[in-house]
Amino acid sequence: MLSGALFAQENDPMVTDRPSQAESASIIPIKGFQLESGFAFERVDSELRNVTFNTTLLRYGLVENMELRLGFQYLGRYESLEGGDRDENGFGPLTLGAKFLLIEENGDLPQLALLSTLSLPNTGNSAFENDNLGADIRLTADYSLNEAMTLGGNLGVTWSGISGEDYAVWMYAIAVGLELSDKIGTYAELFGFFPGEGKNDHRWDGGLTYAVANNLQLDFSTGIGLSKVSPDFFISLGLSIRMP
Repeated sequence: MLSGALFAQENDPMVTDRPSQAESASIIPIKGFQLESGFAFERVDSELRNVTFNTTLLRYGLVENMELRLGFQYLGRYESLEGGDRDENGFGPLTLGAKFLLIEENGDLPQLALLSTLSLPNTGNSAFENDNLGADIRLTADYSLNEAMTLGGNLGVTWSGISGEDYAVWMYAIAVGLELSDKIGTYAELFGFFPGEGKNDHRWDGGLTYAVANNLQLDFSTGIGLSKVSPDFFISLGLSIRMP
């Protein structure tokens, strides 16, 4: 979720990289650990549905201005065909990454961070794995408009690592976050993808976060596709825990 805070201390509100598609520019403090997990459902069209039964991101503050990240997920794909339905379930590729703080927010300057993630080949179920190394590189930015509202954005490029899809896909995300109370936050976001081949994909989503405690957060989000190639709609539920 968007935040202008740099380091999340034990008594401060937790800053997560979910449920919005825009990753925050916040960094986990040294020796800090955070787990962010969730469920997602996506209806692509009348025939295809994708389910993420669990997506988990582990974040660890290795040194000042740098965090390490490990991600894994269990996926499902359900397709209705004339010859019969096809169901596939299994783990997706493991991801390894790091986020680096570049600039702290100062006056008119937003907080900036660089996020780099690798998707490891042959580490998932055969239905979901990538044969080659995938990568996601993006610049993330957060800017406090006032005490309750934050503007955030991402600009980056990805390579899936899937055979036959060895082209770059540029992505963007623009989100506005609003703190409704000490426990409840909300956001609205526009994001999309510009593939090297095929049509552009633009989507809108919005959601809520609820701080059960300073170190425990629940979230909900939903959205719709804005392009012909976009999914009809999607929905997500999540849980984030900070330790200590």
